[in-house]
Amino acid sequence: MKAVFYTGGKKPWADEMGNRPWALLPVGGHPLLSYWLELCVDLGINDVQIVLGQDAEYIELFCGDGGQWGLNIDYSFIFPDDSPQDYLARDPLRWSEGLFFLSDALFPRRLENFTPAGLKELLAGCCVSNEDGPAFFLSPNSEDIAAFIQDGQYAQSACNLPGSIGLDVTLIRDVSHYYELNMAVVHGEMDRYLSSGYSTADGASIGYNVITPSSVTFAPPLAIGNNCRLGALCSIGTGTVISDHVLIDQQCELSECIILSDTYVGRNLEIKGKIIAGNRIIDPEDGTYVDIEDPWLIASTRLRKSFSDGVRSVIGRGLALLLILIQVLPFLLLYGLIRALRRGSFIEKSVWGMNGRRVTTLHFAATKVTPDLLMIMFYGASLDRFPKLIDVLSGKLWLCGQVPRESEPRAYTLRNRYFPAVFSYSDAFPEIDEQMDALYYAHTRSIIADLRILYHAFFKRFIEVESVATITNGSA
Repeated sequence: MKAVFYTGGKKPWADEMGNRPWALLPVGGHPLLSYWLELCVDLGINDVQIVLGQDAEYIELFCGDGGQWGLNIDYSFIFPDDSPQDYLARDPLRWSEGLFFLSDALFPRRLENFTPAGLKELLAGCCVSNEDGPAFFLSPNSEDIAAFIQDGQYAQSACNLPGSIGLDVTLIRDVSHYYELNMAVVHGEMDRYLSSGYSTADGASIGYNVITPSSVTFAPPLAIGNNCRLGALCSIGTGTVISDHVLIDQQCELSECIILSDTYVGRNLEIKGKIIAGNRIIDPEDGTYVDIEDPWLIASTRLRKSFSDGVRSVIGRGLALLLILIQVLPFLLLYGLIRALRRGSFIEKSVWGMNGRRVTTLHFAATKVTPDLLMIMFYGASLDRFPKLIDVLSGKLWLCGQVPRESEPRAYTLRNRYFPAVFSYSDAFPEIDEQMDALYYAHTRSIIADLRILYHAFFKRFIEVESVATITNGSA
């Protein structure tokens, strides 16, 4: 038996939740598509064909070759005007030994009487319809399969699921229904979707590689996906659903809300009864939304393509050269006075630089932390970074990015997420968590973001030089 899943087509309710493919929207913290694949595993189906539409690259990135589920996944495309049955009709004999077909935002909801053994009753043949006809079809019978492929129809009397298996294939109708389904799952059904050997006795379902400081408080029931980071002093309350690749900054309070994948939630925010998708806040009652332009509040964290990194590198080197020309005379004058008065000097420091290379940079170390006019001017004009501007020209550092790491940045190198630089967001917010800063920049990096960092590094630092001048010998 083979499975065919169609992930294309427009879903107006899903379009309101940003540019995330509808098949990857989370239910209970896990993408909808993952439940389909797990159903294949339960049914003993190994071969899966995913028919792609828009956002195909994100579907392929999530599923891969199917190895993490023990499946063999292949991919195909159909033209926008073609129906999924047109794809099946290209080679009808290919599906004659058994077909599991799914083509809509259907969630296989497990009821209280669900048992894995009861799923075997599905193999006797069944289907579920939407407004356009059957959207869920499963049968090992070659005659039923041929009829389904030929005219896209199936006996309506068979369009139901056996009640004894405890499975309700629920069609997600709109944003309100999507929110209610998530709340129902997280408030009492998550344990029905766990693999053997796992438990949610405490009402919390948390994925892998979720980093949580000890100061984070949890109030189950809640669900958190994979590869997430929560800031210090966060409060994750009841009914919170957090999908994969989400960054929650410090002191946030979340409850009865859904945070979609690839989203950053800024510091000190309180979110209740909403859906957050990138920089969009959605009211689940009626689907209305507002887009937030301030990236320090909420923002999308989807990785940028490497082409923009090349452009940023060229522009960064040009700006570094311009800054060198502007600052060279003030630097020679002020640093000469600092050396003569023995107020500080540059020392060599070994860090991990661009392209995973160990590099040596010059780091300014002050001998006294008491502010005076000379040190205020030196720090305020960012002249303590002047030698590092030369490192930008030599290819050791980016102009804007993350604080360079002395230890190997394993957590940042994944998927090219490490950008050691002269200036970073920490120049605007010295108290920011270093790893949060790094992950946030890796996801939101752009030329506009770099210009914003430079603005804070120079103008805000200049305005607050008195506090900056009190930095100890660790100013980076």
